[in-house]
Amino acid sequence: VNPLENNDNEDNEDNENNEGEGYDFIKEYNIPPECLFNFLRTIGDNYISTNPFHNELHAADVLQTTHSFLEQMNAKELPGVQKLHYFSLLIAAAVHDVGHPGYNNNFQSNASTKLAITYNDKSILENYHTSLAFRLILWSDKKKRKKRRQSDFSNNSSNDITTTTTNCSNDDVGDDDEFNIFQNMDPKQYQDCRQMIIQAVMGTDLASHFIKMGIMKDMPPSSSWDITDNNNTATTTNNKSKDYKRLSWEILSFMMHVADISNNAKIRPVAVQWTDRILEEFFLQGDKELEMKLPISPLCDRRCTSRPESQLGFIEFIIKPSFKVLSKQLPQITTQIMPIIEKNYQFWQEESEKEKKKDEKQQPLSSK
Repeated sequence: VNPLENNDNEDNEDNENNEGEGYDFIKEYNIPPECLFNFLRTIGDNYISTNPFHNELHAADVLQTTHSFLEQMNAKELPGVQKLHYFSLLIAAAVHDVGHPGYNNNFQSNASTKLAITYNDKSILENYHTSLAFRLILWSDKKKRKKRRQSDFSNNSSNDITTTTTNCSNDDVGDDDEFNIFQNMDPKQYQDCRQMIIQAVMGTDLASHFIKMGIMKDMPPSSSWDITDNNNTATTTNNKSKDYKRLSWEILSFMMHVADISNNAKIRPVAVQWTDRILEEFFLQGDKELEMKLPISPLCDRRCTSRPESQLGFIEFIIKPSFKVLSKQLPQITTQIMPIIEKNYQFWQEESEKEKKKDEKQQPLSSK
């Protein structure tokens, strides 16, 4: 089921049993169904399918994981959360890596690519993803909009997609709404939605991970938030409502970031597949860095990176703490997700032992 799609169907004989399911965004924001489909197709088309990891499958995985957090972990029930929050969040999940060139921020900065120069070495790709997404949605020229990222990665003498730039002018902004899922929102609603999408995508930059972790650690559990108005005044109620919206959005934004790095929170066959995909993409980057005589980024050197050790470290220092701090707000994580993470951690420990034994057997041969 497409989590962005309207599931309302009066002719469905099971409709009464399905009451409460779906988001009903099409009706709420008056989105023409064909426009929504066009938007999803053009976003999918602008992911680079040849990337081992950062492709349209990864986008779909993060979108589905975010949806699962909202529904199965009851994130929709956080105090102050409104439909615009999770609409913005799901759109952000869909577009969060659109146009990813397969080489990370560290590479972009070290290689002084045009993307790095354009975005001043600050959350380079995250800035690019949000910019590309809104250009795809809002720019009027259909020929320019189709495969928009191709224009970002072309007209370059080296034909290297990592040394690309974007060309944006006011002449490209128009009234064609074929892809504009925001076309029937009022101006404030659209601006609020746009800012939340930007914030959520920018929050996927691992460089800001520990800052966000600090915010989440300091935040009291939502179950302890005082939602009563003891003073019984409109001003107090309004202030509390704003606080809850702000705090809940911090949780939702962090939740999408966790969805983005949740490979090892999936069942083992899925976790292993994503692990192999991300390492292959890292190694391709390392090969490119070696070729260009750049510093080889962490985990990108296929000659010395241990597959299991890379996952053990990431689980121990990033995955476990992230899900633990999120479980303070979404308690179901403790029983439904943490055990999967523990099993995967044990699996990678076993794989590490196998790797060490294999290396020990090969050591005498290499020393001769």
